[in-house]
Amino acid sequence: MMSETRRTPHGRILLGSLAAAGALLSLSACGFPVLPPGLGGELETTTPEPVETSAPETEVTDAPAGPEDTDVFDVYLGDCMNEMETNWDDSVSSVPKVDCSEPHDFEVYHVEDIAESGDYPGEDRVSEMSAAICEPAFETFVGVSYLDSELYYTPLFPTSDGWDYGDREVLCLIHELDAQTTGTLEGAGR
Repeated sequence: MMSETRRTPHGRILLGSLAAAGALLSLSACGFPVLPPGLGGELETTTPEPVETSAPETEVTDAPAGPEDTDVFDVYLGDCMNEMETNWDDSVSSVPKVDCSEPHDFEVYHVEDIAESGDYPGEDRVSEMSAAICEPAFETFVGVSYLDSELYYTPLFPTSDGWDYGDREVLCLIHELDAQTTGTLEGAGR
């Protein structure tokens, strides 16, 4: 089975919501066995009475659709996304993809495979190779060198499991430090 994650050099551990959701699911029950008085061995199941409810009214708006979670392997050059949640090991398995005409955190400005085969060279080496791919492409995309720019890049690169299955693709993401962007940053010159 192929690992469906890519690594980001810096991530946050966001397990609280998963733990809370798991606890909520484990506590929900539709019925439970009850022993009737005087019958020490047979079980009966009680079922709650149906409750009448009315369907909520759906309001139609012209508001833009929210982010759509997309598998990280279905992200392509020119796609835009919002802040992504990382797994416990700083890997990313899905991203909240949005239309680039809407405010977004990241834009995929370059995609390239690492030209190396063999065993996984380690996260530090893969991170270095990713920087060697993303930094020169940054200047071509933005119009100024990375060192002279006020913009930043973040690479998404293969995990060791992905590497073992042949994943060598690096996604180069451009972004502002503390603000969202609307539209593309191609040719921004800043």
